[in-house]
Amino acid sequence: MTDIKGLLAMDLDGTAVGDDYRLKNLDRIAIQKAKEKGFVTAFVTGRRDMDMRSLDTEDYCVEYLVLNNGGKIIRCSDKKVIYNQRIPETECRTLIEYCLKEQLELHICDGCFWTVNIMTDETREYADDIKMFPKRYHNTQDIDLREGLEGFMALRDFEKIGNYIDTYLSGIIYTLSEPECIDIMADGISKWKGIGIIADVEKIEKENIIAVGNFYNDMDMIKNAAIGIAVANAPEDVKKVADYVTERTNNENAIEEVVERFCINPEKE
Repeated sequence: MTDIKGLLAMDLDGTAVGDDYRLKNLDRIAIQKAKEKGFVTAFVTGRRDMDMRSLDTEDYCVEYLVLNNGGKIIRCSDKKVIYNQRIPETECRTLIEYCLKEQLELHICDGCFWTVNIMTDETREYADDIKMFPKRYHNTQDIDLREGLEGFMALRDFEKIGNYIDTYLSGIIYTLSEPECIDIMADGISKWKGIGIIADVEKIEKENIIAVGNFYNDMDMIKNAAIGIAVANAPEDVKKVADYVTERTNNENAIEEVVERFCINPEKE
């Protein structure tokens, strides 16, 4: 068995997958090469379980999935959830009741459970893409809140909802995961924290962690990793905190470039 040399943590959308939301074959092969070189590999994403339905089975080529921006960690070999931080019931109820009262679109995402209070054309289009249609909720009684929830997502009304969270809900945080979308989760969650949990499980030191991302919710792991990498299509603010910026975009096999430079031939750096 190859000795573990490090951890390669990769964001998905905009980083490891192309704009078609698919993992390219050369990147899949590169990830396998990194594993053969002794790297534990992980996809670290803002996606929930339901969002992973757009990936093909062969795209699950890593040892770990870090979902919900670090809030949930699944070991791929046996699909065991090894970590799952949830928003407490009280905060969930308060946020849902506010959005219902103000008629603000709020998606509830809990594993593969997906429900929304306002149906839009964008939601219908996404539902068609992942082949899963959300239920509609009209009040808090429609949702089992006894164990809290993994998280929420806000799209067209994200600014109003974010302002409400900032003012009234100290137990909830949110991050911009796309230009007009926030992921909402329990306080204390971050991609870097999720990576740290895997590193502890695998006994990997921080100086052996490589993190690759493209957007603002990736900045904490890019800043904290021993080698923090932004892909070429990342915003300038994200590139500024990176140790290295790839020459290739997510549509041009950026992961293959990362593996070649930092996993296979690190002595060249």
